[in-house]
Amino acid sequence: MDIDSVYPLLIPVGVVIATLAFWYVQRRRSKANFAALVSKLELQIDKHSGELRATGERRGRTLTVFTYTTGFGKSKRRWVAVAAHVKDVGRLTFSLKQRVPIIDLILQLFRKCETKVGDQAFDKKWVMVTNRPDYMSAAVLPEMREKMSRLGGNFLSDSSYKLDLYTLQYAQQGSFANAKLCARLAEQAELVCDLADVMEVGEEMKKSKA
Repeated sequence: MDIDSVYPLLIPVGVVIATLAFWYVQRRRSKANFAALVSKLELQIDKHSGELRATGERRGRTLTVFTYTTGFGKSKRRWVAVAAHVKDVGRLTFSLKQRVPIIDLILQLFRKCETKVGDQAFDKKWVMVTNRPDYMSAAVLPEMREKMSRLGGNFLSDSSYKLDLYTLQYAQQGSFANAKLCARLAEQAELVCDLADVMEVGEEMKKSKA
């Protein structure tokens, strides 16, 4: 076989090998970073989960760190998340999501009940939607707003906080292979717990006034 005729065959083989090597390195890096994060938060790895996942007790509530995937094919996206159990917040609804330029201009036409906290820089970056605007706009304290903006990255990270029944979750696009993201997620774990605390306090205040 002529050597020149072999070169075209080597190209796809090389691409496959490079792809597999990259996947292997990323997977090892993800596991190492995840193990360090779990150790820092003093959680226990769920060995029966098909994805990287760990759960434990922190600050008197159940805390879970995990990864998941949305979409298919070219629209497939990878996320990392931290979720805290919330004890009793009544019928409170809450979501906080980073604005996406241009797209947000369109969404504003359909979005209802957006809550502003009165911090121009924060309100420009984040969209808060809640059924208790007076309390939640005041409950998200300046130091919490600073951490949210610092840890959330830019709009490309698609960061968001959402209360779903008894779970308050922070999610951001990315993977545990990113060491800097893992470091930020450790701080987000504390921030999610802080936010869960103020939600529970708000429900206690509401009940005391009833």
